Amino acid sequence: MNNKEASINKVDELVNRAQLAINDWQCSGDGDYVHKAYANLQQAAIRLTLSHQAAKPKQSELMYSVIGDTLAADYENLDLYDTPEEALQEVEDFLKAGDIVTVLEMAESDWQPYIDIDGLIENFQDQAVAEGGDASEPWNDFIASEGMTAGIDELDKALNTVLKRWLDKYRVTAGWYQETGKKCRYSYDGIGFIRL
Repeated sequence: MNNKEASINKVDELVNRAQLAINDWQCSGDGDYVHKAYANLQQAAIRLTLSHQAAKPKQSELMYSVIGDTLAADYENLDLYDTPEEALQEVEDFLKAGDIVTVLEMAESDWQPYIDIDGLIENFQDQAVAEGGDASEPWNDFIASEGMTAGIDELDKALNTVLKRWLDKYRVTAGWYQETGKKCRYSYDGIGFIRL
Protein backbone atom coordinates (compact mmCIF):
# COMPACT_ATOMS: atom_id res chain seq x y z
CA MET A 1 0.00 0.00 0.00
CA ASN A 2 1.42 3.39 -0.98
CA ASN A 3 1.19 6.63 1.02
CA LYS A 4 -1.79 7.91 -0.98
CA GLU A 5 -3.79 4.74 -0.32
CA ALA A 6 -2.88 4.84 3.38
CA SER A 7 -3.99 8.46 3.60
CA ILE A 8 -7.33 7.67 1.89
CA ASN A 9 -7.85 4.73 4.24
CA LYS A 10 -7.20 6.97 7.26
CA VAL A 11 -9.70 9.54 5.96
CA ASP A 12 -12.27 6.77 5.45
CA GLU A 13 -11.63 5.52 8.98
CA LEU A 14 -12.12 8.99 10.46
CA VAL A 15 -15.35 9.53 8.48
CA ASN A 16 -16.64 6.13 9.65
CA ARG A 17 -15.86 7.06 13.26
CA ALA A 18 -17.78 10.30 12.78
CA GLN A 19 -20.76 8.40 11.38
CA LEU A 20 -20.72 6.03 14.37
CA ALA A 21 -20.56 8.99 16.77
CA ILE A 22 -23.55 10.59 15.01
CA ASN A 23 -25.46 7.31 15.32
CA ASP A 24 -24.60 7.17 19.03
CA TRP A 25 -25.82 10.76 19.45
CA GLN A 26 -29.09 9.97 17.67
CA CYS A 27 -29.66 7.01 19.99
CA SER A 28 -28.60 8.66 23.25
CA GLY A 29 -28.94 12.41 22.74
CA ASP A 30 -25.54 12.84 24.46
CA GLY A 31 -23.88 15.96 22.99
CA ASP A 32 -20.38 14.53 23.53
CA TYR A 33 -20.96 12.29 20.53
CA VAL A 34 -21.55 15.33 18.31
CA HIS A 35 -18.20 16.77 19.46
CA LYS A 36 -16.49 13.44 18.71
CA ALA A 37 -18.06 13.38 15.24
CA TYR A 38 -16.92 16.95 14.62
CA ALA A 39 -13.36 16.19 15.77
CA ASN A 40 -13.16 13.13 13.50
CA LEU A 41 -14.52 15.03 10.50
CA GLN A 42 -12.13 17.89 11.15
CA GLN A 43 -9.17 15.49 11.20
CA ALA A 44 -10.45 13.84 8.01
CA ALA A 45 -10.66 17.25 6.30
CA ILE A 46 -7.13 18.16 7.39
CA ARG A 47 -5.72 14.86 6.14
CA LEU A 48 -7.58 15.26 2.85
CA THR A 49 -6.24 18.79 2.40
CA LEU A 50 -2.70 17.65 3.15
CA SER A 51 -2.93 14.76 0.70
CA HIS A 52 -4.15 17.14 -2.03
CA GLN A 53 -1.26 19.49 -1.27
CA ALA A 54 1.21 16.63 -1.52
CA ALA A 55 -0.26 15.61 -4.88
CA LYS A 56 -0.20 19.18 -6.22
CA PRO A 57 2.67 19.67 -8.65
CA LYS A 58 5.40 21.93 -7.39
CA GLN A 59 5.55 25.17 -9.30
CA SER A 60 9.01 26.27 -8.29
CA GLU A 61 10.36 26.13 -11.83
CA LEU A 62 13.11 28.65 -12.36
CA MET A 63 12.91 31.32 -15.04
CA TYR A 64 15.36 33.97 -16.19
CA SER A 65 15.23 37.65 -17.07
CA VAL A 66 17.86 40.17 -18.21
CA ILE A 67 18.68 43.65 -16.94
CA GLY A 68 21.52 45.96 -17.83
CA ASP A 69 22.45 49.61 -17.56
CA THR A 70 23.74 49.59 -21.09
CA LEU A 71 20.60 48.22 -22.70
CA ALA A 72 18.97 50.60 -25.15
CA ALA A 73 16.40 52.93 -23.60
CA ASP A 74 13.65 51.55 -25.82
CA TYR A 75 14.24 48.01 -24.56
CA GLU A 76 11.54 47.24 -21.99
CA ASN A 77 11.15 43.49 -22.34
CA LEU A 78 10.72 42.07 -18.86
CA ASP A 79 9.66 38.65 -20.11
CA LEU A 80 10.80 35.45 -18.47
CA TYR A 81 12.73 32.76 -20.29
CA ASP A 82 13.38 29.09 -19.62
CA THR A 83 17.17 29.39 -19.75
CA PRO A 84 19.76 32.13 -19.29
CA GLU A 85 20.81 31.57 -22.91
CA GLU A 86 17.29 32.31 -24.19
CA ALA A 87 17.15 35.50 -22.12
CA LEU A 88 20.51 36.65 -23.49
CA GLN A 89 19.56 35.82 -27.06
CA GLU A 90 16.45 37.98 -26.68
CA VAL A 91 18.48 41.12 -25.81
CA GLU A 92 21.36 40.57 -28.22
CA ASP A 93 19.90 42.87 -30.91
CA PHE A 94 19.80 45.75 -28.41
CA LEU A 95 23.47 45.52 -27.42
CA LYS A 96 26.73 46.82 -28.78
CA ALA A 97 30.22 45.49 -28.12
CA GLY A 98 31.32 46.14 -24.54
CA ASP A 99 27.82 46.22 -23.04
CA ILE A 100 27.29 44.33 -19.81
CA VAL A 101 24.03 42.66 -18.81
CA THR A 102 22.89 40.68 -15.82
CA VAL A 103 20.75 37.56 -15.98
CA LEU A 104 18.45 37.30 -12.98
CA GLU A 105 17.27 33.95 -11.72
CA MET A 106 13.54 34.14 -10.97
CA ALA A 107 11.23 31.78 -9.08
CA GLU A 108 7.48 31.83 -8.66
CA SER A 109 6.58 33.75 -5.54
CA ASP A 110 5.24 31.70 -2.64
CA TRP A 111 3.53 34.79 -1.19
CA GLN A 112 0.07 34.30 0.24
CA PRO A 113 -2.14 36.87 1.92
CA TYR A 114 -2.71 36.74 5.66
CA ILE A 115 -5.26 38.13 8.05
CA ASP A 116 -3.90 41.02 10.11
CA ILE A 117 -5.45 40.20 13.48
CA ASP A 118 -4.56 43.57 15.03
CA GLY A 119 -6.32 45.40 12.20
CA LEU A 120 -9.27 43.03 12.47
CA ILE A 121 -9.63 43.62 16.23
CA GLU A 122 -9.44 47.39 15.64
CA ASN A 123 -12.18 47.01 13.03
CA PHE A 124 -14.30 45.07 15.56
CA GLN A 125 -13.74 47.84 18.10
CA ASP A 126 -14.82 50.47 15.56
CA GLN A 127 -17.93 48.41 14.82
CA ALA A 128 -18.70 48.21 18.55
CA VAL A 129 -18.37 51.98 18.93
CA ALA A 130 -20.55 52.58 15.87
CA GLU A 131 -23.19 50.22 17.26
CA GLY A 132 -23.05 50.96 20.97
CA GLY A 133 -21.32 54.30 21.33
CA ASP A 134 -19.95 54.90 24.84
CA ALA A 135 -21.75 51.78 26.07
CA SER A 136 -19.27 49.67 24.03
CA GLU A 137 -16.33 50.84 26.13
CA PRO A 138 -16.34 47.80 28.47
CA TRP A 139 -16.39 45.43 25.49
CA ASN A 140 -13.54 47.29 23.80
CA ASP A 141 -11.53 47.34 27.03
CA PHE A 142 -12.08 43.61 27.50
CA ILE A 143 -11.15 42.63 23.94
CA ALA A 144 -7.95 44.70 24.18
CA SER A 145 -7.02 43.55 27.68
CA GLU A 146 -3.89 41.60 28.53
CA GLY A 147 -6.10 38.70 29.59
CA MET A 148 -7.26 38.32 25.98
CA THR A 149 -3.73 38.09 24.53
CA ALA A 150 -3.80 34.28 24.34
CA GLY A 151 -7.33 34.37 22.92
CA ILE A 152 -6.33 36.86 20.24
CA ASP A 153 -3.29 34.71 19.35
CA GLU A 154 -5.61 31.69 19.10
CA LEU A 155 -7.97 33.61 16.81
CA ASP A 156 -5.04 34.78 14.67
CA LYS A 157 -3.78 31.23 14.21
CA ALA A 158 -7.25 29.79 13.54
CA LEU A 159 -8.26 32.43 10.98
CA ASN A 160 -4.97 32.25 9.10
CA THR A 161 -5.12 28.44 9.08
CA VAL A 162 -8.60 28.58 7.54
CA LEU A 163 -7.42 31.16 4.99
CA LYS A 164 -4.42 28.99 4.03
CA ARG A 165 -6.64 25.93 3.59
CA TRP A 166 -9.01 27.93 1.41
CA LEU A 167 -6.15 29.28 -0.72
CA ASP A 168 -4.70 25.78 -1.09
CA LYS A 169 -8.09 24.23 -1.88
CA TYR A 170 -8.66 26.60 -4.78
CA ARG A 171 -4.97 26.69 -5.70
CA VAL A 172 -4.77 30.45 -5.35
CA THR A 173 -1.14 31.38 -5.91
CA ALA A 174 0.67 34.66 -6.31
CA GLY A 175 1.22 34.05 -10.01
CA TRP A 176 4.27 36.26 -10.31
CA TYR A 177 7.99 35.63 -10.26
CA GLN A 178 10.56 37.31 -8.07
CA GLU A 179 14.31 37.34 -7.93
CA THR A 180 15.98 34.49 -6.05
CA GLY A 181 19.09 36.58 -5.50
CA LYS A 182 21.23 34.57 -7.89
CA LYS A 183 22.66 36.71 -10.70
CA CYS A 184 25.17 36.16 -13.49
CA ARG A 185 26.86 39.03 -15.35
CA TYR A 186 27.78 38.82 -18.99
CA SER A 187 29.76 41.04 -21.33
CA TYR A 188 28.72 41.26 -24.96
CA ASP A 189 31.69 41.32 -27.36
CA GLY A 190 29.69 42.05 -30.51
CA ILE A 191 29.46 38.37 -31.42
CA GLY A 192 28.52 36.53 -28.25
CA PHE A 193 28.44 36.68 -24.48
CA ILE A 194 31.29 36.16 -22.05
CA ARG A 195 30.41 35.31 -18.48
CA LEU A 196 32.14 37.61 -16.01
